[in-house]
Amino acid sequence: MAVTKKDIDPQLVKTIEGLFSDQSENIEKAVRCLKVLAHPQRMKILCVLQKGEQTVQQLEQYIGIAQATLSQHLSLLKDRGILSSRRQGNFSLYKVANQEMVDLFEKIQAIFCTDLEGM
Repeated sequence: MAVTKKDIDPQLVKTIEGLFSDQSENIEKAVRCLKVLAHPQRMKILCVLQKGEQTVQQLEQYIGIAQATLSQHLSLLKDRGILSSRRQGNFSLYKVANQEMVDLFEKIQAIFCTDLEGM
């Protein structure tokens, strides 16, 4: 069944247009963030980091990818505001940037992952 102009509520259209115009920058930021998350290795990185701060060397061991590749993934995640890092001596330590990102990843796990009771 086709939607005609008489079926569209003009007030609803005005409300929706207002929402989108005020949020266009936030929508773009969310899209950039979610695109970066849509990669298996980056999801593994987040899975490890939600448990706490880790060095690059620890992440390399846990995830099983070369340090050069890992560094590229970490850089992208940091650039999008998903991760933060700090230096401690010769080591770079990474963690999830904020609690909202931890909460988002926990929600993703709850929806898509099974049998995580023991983790």
